[in-house]
Amino acid sequence: MLNQNIVSGTLGKNTTIGKNSIVDKFTSIGDETFINTNCMITKAIIGNYCSIGSGVVIGPGEHHLEAISLSGRFYKSAYEELTSKPCEISHDVWIGTNAIIIRGVKVGTGAVIGAGTIVTKDVPDFAVVVGVPARILKYRFEKEKQNEILESKWFEKELNEAKNIIKKLELND
Repeated sequence: MLNQNIVSGTLGKNTTIGKNSIVDKFTSIGDETFINTNCMITKAIIGNYCSIGSGVVIGPGEHHLEAISLSGRFYKSAYEELTSKPCEISHDVWIGTNAIIIRGVKVGTGAVIGAGTIVTKDVPDFAVVVGVPARILKYRFEKEKQNEILESKWFEKELNEAKNIIKKLELND
């Protein structure tokens, strides 16, 4: 399937999916989101204005370690059982190249996932996480600014209105 996409999920307005990316039918992606090349996304909810680098994997299937066999042959429905936990990416999240977001993880608004990072736990709003497994490096903004940004809900607005709100937020710095 060279240079083809398999996109069967719900896509928002002005969302772009790069070459050789797979988005399954159980995935919902918000408006103005960009997904680069060679990504695999299964059973995920992705917000508005997200930027996802090439080679990112969101919600890969996970085998049950307590089972006698790890083979998918012993599941009634391997896909359903291995991808049962939800995976949520909030608004305005930047996910760097070759990052992996494990099943069941929630990534907060404005978070940054560094390139090559493997995220195994929830990521708070505006956190910058790096490493294997991911650890919080820093927060993008102080708590007061985080609250101001979240309260503005710019990420729920149309592009032009969002631009105006962001401009006002930047003037308040």
